[in-house]
Amino acid sequence: MKPANTDINFYFGNNLKKFRESKGYSQEEFAHKCNISRAYYGRIERGEHSITIEKCSFIAQALGIHISDLFVDLPD
Repeated sequence: MKPANTDINFYFGNNLKKFRESKGYSQEEFAHKCNISRAYYGRIERGEHSITIEKCSFIAQALGIHISDLFVDLPD
C-alpha cells in the first residue's frame, strides 16, 4: 500500500533518501553502517514505517549530520 502524500513518514523517508544518496551509499551499504537490516531501512525510506528517535540518532551519526537536519523541510 502506497502511503498518502500527507503522511509525515513519506516525507521523512524522502529526506532520508536524499541524504543517503548525497553521501554515495546504496541502501544496503547504509543500512549496514547503521546496524539496521536493509529491508527495515527500505521500509523507512518508503514511508512505510515510523522510526524511533534512537534510530534517527544512529542514522544522523552515520550521515555525519545533526539529528535535527533529518527533519528540515518536513510539512507542518
